[in-house]
Amino acid sequence: FRLRRCNVEKKKYRQLLSQRQYIRLLLADTINRFGDSIDVIAYSWIMYEITGSASLMALVVGLNFVPTVFLTPFAGAFVDRISKKRVMALADLLRFLFVAAIVTLYTTGLLSPALIVTFTLATSTVEAFRLPAGGAILPQLLEQEYYTLGKAASYSSSRISELAGYMLAGGVIALVGAAGALWIDAATFLISSAIIWSIRYQENLQGAKQTVKGVIQDFAEGFRFIRASRTIRTVSLMGLLINFGIMPLTVFQTPYVSDYLKMGPETLSYIKILMSVGMMTGAALLPKLGKIKTPAIVVAAGVIMGAALIEMSIAQSLSSLALKMGILTLSMVSIGFGGGLLNVVIGSSVMKAVPKEMMGRISGFLAALMQASMPVASFICSALAVYFHIPHILVFFGSLTLLCYLALYFRKKLDALS
Repeated sequence: FRLRRCNVEKKKYRQLLSQRQYIRLLLADTINRFGDSIDVIAYSWIMYEITGSASLMALVVGLNFVPTVFLTPFAGAFVDRISKKRVMALADLLRFLFVAAIVTLYTTGLLSPALIVTFTLATSTVEAFRLPAGGAILPQLLEQEYYTLGKAASYSSSRISELAGYMLAGGVIALVGAAGALWIDAATFLISSAIIWSIRYQENLQGAKQTVKGVIQDFAEGFRFIRASRTIRTVSLMGLLINFGIMPLTVFQTPYVSDYLKMGPETLSYIKILMSVGMMTGAALLPKLGKIKTPAIVVAAGVIMGAALIEMSIAQSLSSLALKMGILTLSMVSIGFGGGLLNVVIGSSVMKAVPKEMMGRISGFLAALMQASMPVASFICSALAVYFHIPHILVFFGSLTLLCYLALYFRKKLDALS
């Protein structure tokens, strides 16, 4: 029975190859994600080298999310009325230009904290439009019977590409330096832009002319939909908690590795690899947990992530390298595992609750709502880093995450996901 089921699944994925325009998008996103995974390590290393301060680095990361929070809801309504392909291709082209400018300034010694902030804000502004466009184009490239399969294939390919990038990032930085790694990232954006531009499909623009009034109307419609949907409100709350709890790891991973663990960029690659493995494991395991109610899974995932943050803070105090790496390994896999479970719960809930013709604007709203806690958490981290050591901050956020998820469970806030 299992063999027959496996053969059926393989046959389904082979049938997905008939969706040629979707395959182009999948290829572009896979290449794009590979570049991003190298960029996140190389750029964070450069940022810490230039700023030299954990507090300032947390502030820069927090500013990175401000355009996403304030622009994405309007961007989602905007891209529902124009060509998603053009938005995505232009966004990738602009990101190529931004990365190229950053590398040029860095290699000439002209890159400053002020310029880092400027390019960070510019990049996140562009991404605020690309994100909802990417969510909205998928249903237009796939026949309805392949929609769920296409989402699964996109998620899997992104994780595999991300994992490959993390595995290579440390070696690439050691071989060609952080600047060389960023040039690779820039090239992936350029290739992705070209592939997306080659996609051919009949654009569904809802028969509406692009006007400010129309965008505002779509924005209002999306807002009313979210207010009326308990499931989407619950998913948004989950996203807020995930992003808030994980921010200390996001903003402090480079100074933590450099100053507390006394290690280099290869350890950053190792951390990212472990988190990716954990995420893939969590995502793959969730369908096998059918007998467990969704609220219980969500709370368990949140508790695992909170406990792992607390556990991570212990690693730097251990004298044994083997024990230190063992604690770090367990912490990162656990955080990724919990995140993988929660991401699949969120993704499947959104697909079930949102009509596909509204996916662009709702994706924009959700991205903004879920990431609204990220700049707040980053600014809190920045302030705390002035007075406290990073391990203490990890314990604080880990404990807070534990308490929040337990409170959600006992107050029945997750029942909409049952």
